[in-house]
Amino acid sequence: MYIFIAGMAGSGKSAYAERRAAELAELRASETGTPHTKIYIAAAEVRADDSEMLARVERHRLRRKGMDFTTIECSRDLGELVLPEDACVLVESLSVWTANEMFAASGVNHSAGEKVCADFVKIYGQVKDIVLVSDDVFSDGAEYDSLTEEYMRILGGLHVKLAALADEVIEVVSGLPVRYKPS
Repeated sequence: MYIFIAGMAGSGKSAYAERRAAELAELRASETGTPHTKIYIAAAEVRADDSEMLARVERHRLRRKGMDFTTIECSRDLGELVLPEDACVLVESLSVWTANEMFAASGVNHSAGEKVCADFVKIYGQVKDIVLVSDDVFSDGAEYDSLTEEYMRILGGLHVKLAALADEVIEVVSGLPVRYKPS
């Protein structure tokens, strides 16, 4: 089962995704009679001087406390991860992962979308269940510099491609899930 979840910042999408991943793991455990591994792939790169991101990461960690996720911090090259076949994997988040692949210290990777898509397919091919979270960064109407516009086009293309592969596509709005697929 593959679930694609998107929403604006602060919409509740991460908490919803964590609950759905936990529910999937419990469902698989009841089907097989054995525990189903829960893995949280945290794609954020956290710098010691970025207090806003540090606080955000800590909020996510506290919310997951007691949910028995194994956390893997990996900001790039997620396709290189080797994951257990019985795992339910939550990837947080496509938008951050894409930015990390595109804006590396070595320079701008204009092919980041193809890399992220290929890496996602590798991860998805290894595990029973996956929940992918992404941010809706397309609605503010602001004008951005050309690199930010390129990033948004790449992320939008990934939303289209990866939502097409999903069994379920959900947007979280004000904490409420809106299901688009299956309709």
